[in-house]
Amino acid sequence: MTTSVQPQDMIETARRLRAEIESFSDEAQRLRHMPDGLARLFREHQIFGMARPAELGGLGADLIATMHTIEEISIADASAGWCAAIGSGSIGTPGISDAVAREILKPGVAVCGVGSPSGRAVPVDGGYRITGRWAYASGCQNSDWMFMGNIVFDGDKPRMTPSGAPDFRLAVVPISEVEVLDTWHVFGLRATGSHDVAVNDLFVPEGRTAAVSLGGPAGAEPGAIPMFTLFGLALAPVALGAARRAIDELLTLAHGKTPAFAGSKLREKAVVQHEIARAEGMLQGGRAFLYEAVGTLLERSARGETIDMDLRARVKLAVTHATDAAAQAAEIAYRQGGGTSNYESSMLQRCLRDVNAVTQHFMVAPSNYETVGRVLMGLEPGTPLI
Repeated sequence: MTTSVQPQDMIETARRLRAEIESFSDEAQRLRHMPDGLARLFREHQIFGMARPAELGGLGADLIATMHTIEEISIADASAGWCAAIGSGSIGTPGISDAVAREILKPGVAVCGVGSPSGRAVPVDGGYRITGRWAYASGCQNSDWMFMGNIVFDGDKPRMTPSGAPDFRLAVVPISEVEVLDTWHVFGLRATGSHDVAVNDLFVPEGRTAAVSLGGPAGAEPGAIPMFTLFGLALAPVALGAARRAIDELLTLAHGKTPAFAGSKLREKAVVQHEIARAEGMLQGGRAFLYEAVGTLLERSARGETIDMDLRARVKLAVTHATDAAAQAAEIAYRQGGGTSNYESSMLQRCLRDVNAVTQHFMVAPSNYETVGRVLMGLEPGTPLI
């Protein structure tokens, strides 16, 4: 039985659940994935699937509400925020039919996925046989279904599309048919359960697969937002939430801590005053640019306008810059916390680890500055992941 929650209430729900989400954090760090109790909480309040439309078992929360909700959860626990982002359904159900989507998606159902084409799909009667191993399957231990990317093979050779790109096909499979490999021993986002997963010669019906273009013009239909433009928008708020928590933790520490050999509290030190203001400015600036760019994206989409390369590059710059600024802000907070920050019991060190782990994801990584720079210079972006 799910709790009745309206889309506009999701942000407030996340705030209200903060203490309960935090109560699972230490256990989650030990397990390296979401505890069952936290996953159950997300199902009951439909945090999983919140961005899916109601007819597909979701709440129909709009993109900005979804992002704000993820940000709020990430203030409580960045790993929980990351799992909420992955399970939110913010990038839709790429390419699968409505009938199949309605079959597999129910209220509270969690879906994870790895889009990289790390598998081999061999055509057979009625579908495909899938074999492969995929890394970074965040949330796989708490999900019901999983999307996985594959290249279609004819014999020993990959099948090519008319555009000259490999035939890239997503398959959606029950998580019960996926082997989870214990590989997630990491520095940051430790509790996301982002293990490797594998399947061997698994039959997937045709209807549970979908072709995805890697080389063609994404978002060709008026108003359609390309999948890779949407993807990073759910991840940047995790970094924003972690940085917000880091600054708040420093503020609390500064009011109570008197550094060794100092005659006043940390908050009285001019360098701490200077640095916390600089961190706050970085965070707020990156956050404002992100939500401004997303607002423009949604306005153009609602008007049925084509989401052109300039806007896609602007959104890519916004998610990259927001993540980068958040990482810098969290590092400032960590440094100003002094020796206290270094203890495992300090939230400052966890925030620093988590936000830097976010920066390593290819959708929000600093390498995207080069992609955006190419577009600003009038060149092709050099990648379809924009």
